[in-house]
Amino acid sequence: MSNNFEKNLKRNVNNLNILLFLGLGLGFIALNVISMEPIGVFAQATLSDQDNKTQLASLNNTLFVSGSATDKVKTDLVTISIGVQSTNQSVTDAVTSNSKIANEIITSLRNNGVKENEISTSQYTIQPNFNFTESGISVQTGFTVSNILTIQSPNFDNISSWIDSAVNAGANTINGVDFRISDKSLESVTNALIEQAIINARQNAEVAASAIGSAIVGIKSISVNTDGFNPVPFNDQIMQKSFASVVTSTPILPGQQEVSVTVQITYLLN
Repeated sequence: MSNNFEKNLKRNVNNLNILLFLGLGLGFIALNVISMEPIGVFAQATLSDQDNKTQLASLNNTLFVSGSATDKVKTDLVTISIGVQSTNQSVTDAVTSNSKIANEIITSLRNNGVKENEISTSQYTIQPNFNFTESGISVQTGFTVSNILTIQSPNFDNISSWIDSAVNAGANTINGVDFRISDKSLESVTNALIEQAIINARQNAEVAASAIGSAIVGIKSISVNTDGFNPVPFNDQIMQKSFASVVTSTPILPGQQEVSVTVQITYLLN
């Protein structure tokens, strides 16, 4: 009886030791898991914040500069606006008279070298004319018909003869002579100026970056502005003298047009 009791007591003690050992082992593993996970998460969060700060610093290190380029280009397209105004008490007679003179002007211009695709009607109007009596009553006195023709051509050699022939044929309205750069030529000039303006901006940026001990590592943004230009008008006083008397050929010389391009570039610095 006593031996059996001792055996059972030893067996229970051994089982208790095993349970305690297993409990301590599981507790140690759980403690490691609990203590290890926050360390990994903290390290990952710290690296992520550092990367973000580096990226933000890179984006904030910018340098904004401008570059420009300008060139004077000879105009290669002329636009002549010329026509006839006819006034008559009868609208029918005014239209008939105007049409007759307009056809004579067109024929004269065609005979002097104006091509069919270079001339067109740009404006045609019929307006009633009124006069006011002493009592302030408006009285219609007739009609005015206006027919304006536009010549657009790259041929500068015959400009003077075209104007003279049109006036001799009955033209009594000259709205002007404008010189401009054709779209094809303007595109070519503008593209070349854009390249020059970008080079100018890069040179300015390198000087500025070097002065502050930095260097260019990239481009954040770029914009290009091409200045519009106005056609070069012919001297109105010369036009009036020519219109009054066409004894000699009208002297008309084309000019040059200034074309400018400006770029704005934001560079990234190291």
